[in-house]
Amino acid sequence: MKIVTQKKGMLGIAMTEYLIILAVVAVAAILIVGLFGKQIKNVFSENTAALAGQTTGSSEASAIAGSASGAVKNDNMGTFTSGASQTGGP
Repeated sequence: MKIVTQKKGMLGIAMTEYLIILAVVAVAAILIVGLFGKQIKNVFSENTAALAGQTTGSSEASAIAGSASGAVKNDNMGTFTSGASQTGGP
């Protein structure tokens, strides 16, 4: 009988350890999102706009291009339909 209770006790200890690890990971994720949330949002917004064929004025590349007097050329990807009509498509 003691063997069965020891296995249950060890299972409870292992579950507690997993819960502690889960709590630490959750707190770390909350802190990271709190610290870098705005920067991550800006990066995703700029990438989404670039994929949609729009230019954004808040990117670092456009700021560098403005200060370097044309050293960096900003090209957007255009739209899918304009790109398909230029190539002729199947």
